[in-house]
Amino acid sequence: EGTLYFGTSGGRIMGLDITNVEEGVAPVVFDYWVADDSDASIVIDEEGMLYVSSEVKRYLPRGREVGQLVKLDPSKPDDPYVWGVFALTESPYWGGYLATPALGDGVLYTVSNKGYLSVVDRETGEELWFDDIGVGQYSHGVHMSSPVVVDGHLLVALASGVLRSYDLADPRNPELEWELPVGSGSLEATPAVWNGTIYL
Repeated sequence: EGTLYFGTSGGRIMGLDITNVEEGVAPVVFDYWVADDSDASIVIDEEGMLYVSSEVKRYLPRGREVGQLVKLDPSKPDDPYVWGVFALTESPYWGGYLATPALGDGVLYTVSNKGYLSVVDRETGEELWFDDIGVGQYSHGVHMSSPVVVDGHLLVALASGVLRSYDLADPRNPELEWELPVGSGSLEATPAVWNGTIYL
């Protein structure tokens, strides 16, 4: 609805009104601080709610206050916070999320830097299910690839170099279907799926 949302490495989640951007006007209409680096893309659901992922690198009190996966309601710019999921960890691995969450049927699928694939209820923020996917030996051990929902399946490319597929017959309780080692390095980019083929 004419608003562009983005995150910054300083943890600011901003919304610009771009209805008059061709005239060089784009005022800030939304501004919220999640405390830490927000590299993942913001996900917006059908109701206009924002799902924001951030890392844990600075270990600021604000991160412990709001969480690292945060649901925001931009229709309430003065108090948009709905819920937060905490993915804190200590060195040598970063905490939080580098990967963009995937929207599912009433849930979010998230991959944390702690090494967990999780299913989070979109209404409550409750973690419904998780799978220990480990931490890779590269890129500080963090997972950068975003999960992909396609044709009732969830694809996850891991920092350990393994591609996994989960069956989503029950979206709140995925079941591992298969896994495939791919080369000897970390899988950092999100898989693309086209016409029955997965591209990595």
